[in-house]
Amino acid sequence: MAQYVLDLIYTLTNCMSCFPGSPTLKINSRSFKILRLLGEGGFSYVYLVQDTSNEALYALKKIRCPFGQESVAQAMKEVEAYGLFTPHQNIIHAIDHSISADRSDPSAKTVYILLPYYRRGNLQDLINANLVNHAKFPEKKLMVLFLGVCRALKAMHEYKVGVKGAVKAKRLLAEAAEADEDAAQAAGGGGGEAGAKSRIASSMSH
Repeated sequence: MAQYVLDLIYTLTNCMSCFPGSPTLKINSRSFKILRLLGEGGFSYVYLVQDTSNEALYALKKIRCPFGQESVAQAMKEVEAYGLFTPHQNIIHAIDHSISADRSDPSAKTVYILLPYYRRGNLQDLINANLVNHAKFPEKKLMVLFLGVCRALKAMHEYKVGVKGAVKAKRLLAEAAEADEDAAQAAGGGGGEAGAKSRIASSMSH
């Protein structure tokens, strides 16, 4: 709970406009209201958020990058991974993302990834619930779930980096370069496209 309070304060002071009882933030041109914390781990937090324009619910993953551009590059690898198989009904995809600067530390960044929100949780949540409740999946449902996993794995194994992958790599390169420039200006040093290019190339090789 203490960590959640500290993280909420951190967010409010860096990229959020606070309204009474309803903290909000912007992902590019869209505004979202933070409803509650869904989970956390390491330097990342996942919040349940609501689009202020249509009240749609989403999961927002916040990745804090306190160690400069290397940690930003790692976060951008995750953004890239979410987009590799879009659209595929059995593989989660990112709806949007953004990179925000930390006002208190110009060298630190925060990466936000907007994801679909699944009210009933994911497959692992269902498995855990069955273990706790000493329950089992009905055979028909189990086969449907198994087929979905197989289709997802098939898509991953058959994936090839083509024109689509090259376009995404170019876009991620531009975003990473922009983040480098922001940090370089704040620190008075170098950065930019050269540094970003090597990191994106490394991420595309995995």
